[in-house]
Amino acid sequence: MAVLEVRGLVGGYGKTPVVHDVHFQAGLSQVVTIVGPNGAGKSTSLKATFGIAARHAGTVLLDGEDVSDLPSHLLAREGLGYVPQVDNVFPSMSVEENLQLGSLFQRGSSAKRRDEVFGLFPDLARARQRRAGQLSGGQRNMLGMARALMSDPKAMLLDEPTAGLSPANVEVVWSQIRRIAELGTSVVVVEQNVARAVEQADWVYVLVAGRNYLDGSPVTLASVDLGSVFLGATHPAATATTDKGDRSED
Repeated sequence: MAVLEVRGLVGGYGKTPVVHDVHFQAGLSQVVTIVGPNGAGKSTSLKATFGIAARHAGTVLLDGEDVSDLPSHLLAREGLGYVPQVDNVFPSMSVEENLQLGSLFQRGSSAKRRDEVFGLFPDLARARQRRAGQLSGGQRNMLGMARALMSDPKAMLLDEPTAGLSPANVEVVWSQIRRIAELGTSVVVVEQNVARAVEQADWVYVLVAGRNYLDGSPVTLASVDLGSVFLGATHPAATATTDKGDRSED
């Protein structure tokens, strides 16, 4: 059973849909990536799922419960985290204060959870009194993830967490994403670096022009000429889902 499942998502900004009938899902401890050319609707899909872009149709299931009509703050309370690409920290507040804000929906001890999160992000623990605006780009992205983790979410949506980072920081961020998943949180990542997205994921979804084009395991997607797909060419195989029966959540 999928921890997070999105079906038939139609959404965008105002009355204009950007994504049409989009679907994706993530099982327990899975890292799922969403890739596609610029303007494919990747980030919009996450925003519409989390209720910060208009959702005109579609269903969002969290642990099998329909949470489609909940506003974003209640989605966070139910266990869905979201980290935007920009404005993902409060720059004038310290690292520790940012984490405290993330604990608003935490049911247990916020101090205990903070220590657990600092254990996962030792760089942030060493910088706990620094203002978030003084952190490097990689540290700010990790702080965004850490703050979302304070509520102990069932699933997290990450919008381009490695955008603009140095190769070394990209490695660190992906290492942390994998650790987060291994500890039991399902993670859905929008990623511009297609090769890295395929390499790091348990399952990959490809969006083109606001719609699902294909999806599959990294092994399956490695045989697809995604460059041609992104340029509008039709791949000989209509989909790359022949191994879908092997998914751990099925």
